[in-house]
Amino acid sequence: MDLLPDKRKGSAYELSEIITGCIAMFVFKETSRNAFNQDRDEENFRDNYLKIFKKELPHMDTVNRVISQLNLKEIESIKQTFVAGLIEQRIFRGFKLLDKYYTIAIDGTGINSYKENNAEQNLTYKISKNGVTNYFSHVVEAKLVTSSGFSISTGSEWVTNQSETGIDKEFDKQDCEQRAFGRLAQQVKEDYPRLPICIIADGLYPNKTFMKTCQDNGWAYIVVLKDKSLKVLQEDIADVEKKHRHSIEYDSLEAKGKRHIHLKYEWITEKLTHGEHNVYWLSCTETISHLDQNRKIILVEKPTRFVNLTSIKVDKENVQDIMNAGRMRWKIENEGFNTQKNGGYNLGHKYSRKSFTGYQNYYQCLQIAHIINQLIEKSTEIVALFKENNKLTIKHLWKQLLNWMASNNEEITVKKSLQIRLAG
Repeated sequence: MDLLPDKRKGSAYELSEIITGCIAMFVFKETSRNAFNQDRDEENFRDNYLKIFKKELPHMDTVNRVISQLNLKEIESIKQTFVAGLIEQRIFRGFKLLDKYYTIAIDGTGINSYKENNAEQNLTYKISKNGVTNYFSHVVEAKLVTSSGFSISTGSEWVTNQSETGIDKEFDKQDCEQRAFGRLAQQVKEDYPRLPICIIADGLYPNKTFMKTCQDNGWAYIVVLKDKSLKVLQEDIADVEKKHRHSIEYDSLEAKGKRHIHLKYEWITEKLTHGEHNVYWLSCTETISHLDQNRKIILVEKPTRFVNLTSIKVDKENVQDIMNAGRMRWKIENEGFNTQKNGGYNLGHKYSRKSFTGYQNYYQCLQIAHIINQLIEKSTEIVALFKENNKLTIKHLWKQLLNWMASNNEEITVKKSLQIRLAG
């Protein structure tokens, strides 16, 4: 933070204090600048904040003025440095696909909506059937996801109305998100040039442009194949001889033996083509049966079928790992967007009403805070607390944290350093 260029003159706060204050607002899940200011008014809160961060806590109006002026790339560089450091420390090495690839999910989400465009005239828009124009913010994210529940932002790209010809046009999810993905992919490649990546994406992405982008960047990919997409390829899949089709089945019991899960994996050993790209097909049919105390079936849910295309050659040894990785794409929606919208971070709140650049910087500070909180929430200490008390919630722990911050803790000393160990 201190290495970022500071164009201010004679400010009472260091730039690192401004940015730390912004990140801390999201770490404490304050939900708004006003809520954080109210806690800041408490002398105990300010004293404890200084103990922890070794920095003064500015008023959030001061933070807002500076955050709205900072270049977006400068805040993003802090996030990139943070994430790159975690990767270098091999924090996520145990979650690599096939002991090789870091799995990065791609997805977009709408954040908030407006009746009028902002002063910078750069919000996306859509016109309703009644002729009403709705303006909103839409972002496409690349998040490193793991089976343990991590959803770490590695890149963010804001959707614009601008087409390839430079002319503004109405928002179209498929077209806009795919163009944003092209810009996002370039950013991720620049930030993590040597990282072995497998891109996980939903049914919006199986097309030649997506495949070429991954190929050009040296990335593997797993993408959802919808029933009605890529008709020519679907016909080729249907025509593949039975000798090239394979299957394997697994059974397991969950929920203390009250739920039986049957998984049937199918795959084609022969490579298929979509344009100039070679792909492999695999599927998984999941059937869940509910059992009574005597292990007799009392209810069978409708089977769910998952179908993917991948650039990785599929065989008996890796089909389950590849399919499980493909199914992790929902983590960007659940552990990622849903947590940030409904888990205390208040993603949809308009933290900067007048400056879209300011709002984008708040968004990046939120991503950094979410990474910090995930590391804490998945630490051995916190996981042990949940094992001791199955009624304990993350929300309650954060309430306790705020209560501690507002208390007189003169006799408590904060350690200069503390190693966080993640639960297995």
